[in-house]
Amino acid sequence: MLVTGASGFLGRNLVDRLRQLGCDVVPIGRAQGFDLLTDRLALDGVRHVFHLAGETGVLDAWSDPSRFHLVNAHGTVRVLEQCREADVSLTYVGAYIYGIPERLPIDESHPVRPNNPYAFSKWMGEEACRWYASTYDMSITAIRLFNVYGPGQSNRFLITRIVDQLMDPAVESIELMDLAPRRDYLFVDDAIDAFVAAMPERGFRVLNVGQGQSWSVSEVVRIAMDVLGVQKPVVDKGNARPNEIPDVVADCSAMRDYCGWMPRRDLQTGIATWLKESVG
Repeated sequence: MLVTGASGFLGRNLVDRLRQLGCDVVPIGRAQGFDLLTDRLALDGVRHVFHLAGETGVLDAWSDPSRFHLVNAHGTVRVLEQCREADVSLTYVGAYIYGIPERLPIDESHPVRPNNPYAFSKWMGEEACRWYASTYDMSITAIRLFNVYGPGQSNRFLITRIVDQLMDPAVESIELMDLAPRRDYLFVDDAIDAFVAAMPERGFRVLNVGQGQSWSVSEVVRIAMDVLGVQKPVVDKGNARPNEIPDVVADCSAMRDYCGWMPRRDLQTGIATWLKESVG
């Protein structure tokens, strides 16, 4: 197995899981000095690639959309072309690309309307996968990943930022940009289980991976406080992001039907597991 983006949050967890399963893993990423846009994959003896490498973050994407498109779309085409040459199957880990939903929960037939440069770049990567699969008869699974959280994630992401502020005794209050948006939050271990379970058998498929339930930012704060046993004032700055999405819930029926995967932890259990691992 080869994992791109192996030094990132998801990549580190995936490499660890694959090794626990007894797989030989080739990890490549920035920590190994790998450049997605110029370097070649070491595919000798590899039968499957998990492609996680790319630029992440909605706010950063608004600042440099061309960079995000270059890395996430063209970088994915480079990975696909090398997999085609080596006759290697691929799992592409994409993102939420539906925009403001017409209906909840959201299944894979929902119209795709990416409403920020990050989502657009990940959609283009997915479309490249679709084209390569249909044109070259490649075996590819494209994951549409909803919001993942867990230990080791950057505090650029909401739940990490909340947990860090709660656990820091020097922080007197929790400051957040907007308490209203609701998201479908999935614990990282469940996401990794999904990646492994959904390895392609034949052809191309798109699969949602999420919890199947949404929580508002204010609800996340309350749950985190309850789990951690810490109470602090919450400051809502009322600063909504451009093109904010009010609510997101994943329909993962296709994933369940394909490989039997279902998430094992709700938000409270996930945060409790996170705390246990951090203390341990």
